[in-house]
Amino acid sequence: MSRERVRLTAAVAVSILCLGTAVTAFWYQDWQYSLPTPRPEGLAQPSLGTRVDLETLIGRQSDGRPVVIHVVNPDCPCSRFNRDHLRTLVRRFGDRVRFVALVQGSDDAPALEQAFAEWDVDIPVVADPGGRKAARLGAYSTPQGVIVGGEGRLYFRGNYNSTRYCADARTEFVRIALEASIAGQALPAMPSDATVAYGCPLPYRRDAIDPDRSEE
Repeated sequence: MSRERVRLTAAVAVSILCLGTAVTAFWYQDWQYSLPTPRPEGLAQPSLGTRVDLETLIGRQSDGRPVVIHVVNPDCPCSRFNRDHLRTLVRRFGDRVRFVALVQGSDDAPALEQAFAEWDVDIPVVADPGGRKAARLGAYSTPQGVIVGGEGRLYFRGNYNSTRYCADARTEFVRIALEASIAGQALPAMPSDATVAYGCPLPYRRDAIDPDRSEE
């Protein structure tokens, strides 16, 4: 075999190897995030209807409008896939609903705020390094949407969609719940895909989870 043919064969082999590695990595990541996120031991999830202390969580009390608390980690691939859908919701409902980003991560508060600001989504930001605020809401993966009704009680906590790409309008769970909340209706019946947590686990610190926390 000529030297040129050997080089060509080697180049083709390397290309096939690189392509196979990329496909395997994509498949593994897609498979990993299609599984339910393990629930942290000791995490107490407040039930729907529980009064939410918005002043403590986001620095504002209820003003009669529903509040969407967007639990997000800028480093999470699933959160990044959700970004355009979030923008759509803000444009559609922003005049009737308060949106707040509860930003998760292991960095300090200013770094988390800056990371989300780079997404160019025009909503207030509350940094939650260590996950203490998210734990009080019972959220343990990203992205998750938590809706607090206009009366200040937990209305919905769950996924934005059944697919990580938010591509199925029939399973836009946060949007469906939000429309019902705005209309003053009871939460529609939801499939398990709506509330079983998927996505990236939150980087909780040990002291963020208080199993003895009382609920109203």
